[in-house]
Amino acid sequence: MPEVCDVCSNLRFQPLRPPRQLKTHIYTPTWFQSNLAAPSDLKLSSSQGCTTCEFVLQAIVHYEMQFQEDETLSILTYESGGTLLQSIDHTIQVYTPEGQPDAWEGITNGPELSEHAQSDRANQFIRSCLDKCHNLHPKCVQLGGRPPSRLIDVGLAHDDYVRLVETPPESHTEYITLSYCWGDADVVKTMSTNYDEMKSGILTSILPRTIQDAVIVTRALGQRYLWVDALCIIQDSKLDWEIESAKMASIYRSSLLTLAAATATAASDGFLNQEHKASTAKSAYQQPWHDEHGNKTVLAARVVPDFETHTEDADDDDVLPLSLRGWTLQEQKLSTRTISYRRQELWWSCLTEPSCECRIINELPEEAKKFSFNSTYSITTAKEMYREWHNTVGEYTLRALKYPSDRLPAIAGVARVVQDLTGSAYIAGLWKDNLVHDLTWDGGLYQVEAQSSVAASPDFLGPTFSWVSVNRLVSYEWTDRWAQDTRCRILAAESPAAGLNPLGHVESAYLTISAPLLESALLVQSQNSQGPGGSLDRYLISCGSEELILHADVALETFEGLNQDGNIETSVRRSHMPKTRAKSGTPVSLLYLGHFIENQHPKTKNIHINRAYLVLGKSPTDITRYERIGIAKQSCVIRKDSSETPRFCDKFSVRVITIV
Repeated sequence: MPEVCDVCSNLRFQPLRPPRQLKTHIYTPTWFQSNLAAPSDLKLSSSQGCTTCEFVLQAIVHYEMQFQEDETLSILTYESGGTLLQSIDHTIQVYTPEGQPDAWEGITNGPELSEHAQSDRANQFIRSCLDKCHNLHPKCVQLGGRPPSRLIDVGLAHDDYVRLVETPPESHTEYITLSYCWGDADVVKTMSTNYDEMKSGILTSILPRTIQDAVIVTRALGQRYLWVDALCIIQDSKLDWEIESAKMASIYRSSLLTLAAATATAASDGFLNQEHKASTAKSAYQQPWHDEHGNKTVLAARVVPDFETHTEDADDDDVLPLSLRGWTLQEQKLSTRTISYRRQELWWSCLTEPSCECRIINELPEEAKKFSFNSTYSITTAKEMYREWHNTVGEYTLRALKYPSDRLPAIAGVARVVQDLTGSAYIAGLWKDNLVHDLTWDGGLYQVEAQSSVAASPDFLGPTFSWVSVNRLVSYEWTDRWAQDTRCRILAAESPAAGLNPLGHVESAYLTISAPLLESALLVQSQNSQGPGGSLDRYLISCGSEELILHADVALETFEGLNQDGNIETSVRRSHMPKTRAKSGTPVSLLYLGHFIENQHPKTKNIHINRAYLVLGKSPTDITRYERIGIAKQSCVIRKDSSETPRFCDKFSVRVITIV
């Protein structure tokens, strides 16, 4: 091993040395190092015999990289062995071409990058990933499940027609699935009126471009069958839609491969028309080299997609359209294997490992992968699964659904996997065995005042105690260190399904809970800013001498109703008309659920906690019941060796109530 160069670190990850010895070292997490090298320093080091500095200089010349007087080259070296050279305008990967001995241990070794999504190199990347997965990944072995009721027979390469075929229940036919955005335009779909025609055969050329592309890829991979929701589910049959949507977990889990049309905003866009990064980049720079044992090999440098596109779920700084659609989240989380057609290159993921054409993803540790490659099937314990469900809900509610009523059906496949592992009853998007914790969702965490201008949905989406009832982003606390109050007990909870899918639409729901309850009052503070529904309000909850901020689910309003004694009661409910505003002093209730343990002070050992309270109003349809209007949090400190005593514990009394 030659002496380590202070300028280029021999283009390899080095154990940290004192700063005086590695003067250009600027940042070192545990898994990569970043060194800044000025071109003048590289030239000097090269003249003194550093062959890797000379290689870097030649790569700079080859790619015509320009540097201002004060600019430097960033040399990123990974603990795994990979190396990137970064300037303002270029990301260059140092690698050994496939078929050559590694120039050094751990260096990226791979084929040339595809220039186009429909190229032979692109298809070869898919085949190689499939072969590796089949031969080396026991976690990815296909599980026998119910096949889809129908598949598309794509025929042979030059066939003009495809046709819909019915699959027998015992069938073990291999098939490929498509994950895509429908868009607003009307697409060709299977209906009761054209069902026989679809079975007889339909011209491939009249299908939307995205589905045509899926047919092309299926044929190129030597497969015969394709599953596409628009064609394989009878779209005007509520019965068929419910039956097939209940199978989503099995459909995607049992699929050979899911094609993710990541860049297409609509079915008409297609995904094989992408020119990749390599199509506009100069050819790779290659130089004869010797490995650490003196064997001849080749050291090369090539332009690759930016490092940042591999650490965030974005492409060219744009959020991918597919990641904005609600239905596609479960397609991503339920698929055994997925090939994602992105703007710059292809990405692969399976239950075992992710990959990309340039191999940067392969070299990143898990903590650096900010994109979502985690499959719901990879989780093995109930605790982990409930935590994953909270994360999934947060990601899912960021996405758009054309029909808000699909809020439960569009995630029913993931719910099926959660239920299979935990055995818990499903209560309209929450889990009975984790119900108190599940109740702590927050719909107003990021826009506390803005909630006062958002109207409640006019349609029944789900019970108010579930996140399903609000058509907006919701989130859970970042920590899973949750302590349920010992006095808080679920006595009953039910949510009868409205159709054949037991994890889909619900016709009603309720939960009966015994927990500490405090009768309180709503405080409304008008703000100077405006929202879409008018001026914004800030909601507070009065608790003795303290006021808690109410994270309202939506806009609130005051209403009157008759109680069992025939007397008028005033309370607060979600408003369908934001201009109708809630009044200060209106009675509401606080229900104490428990607390989150945020952290412990390293010196004092005091514990910082965040108490969670459901904020409730009376139900307008039954004044004896309650409806959720939001959640309130209370930060406080439990001092070392003291027992927890909520500040308002003496004002709470345990009550049994029903929330709808």
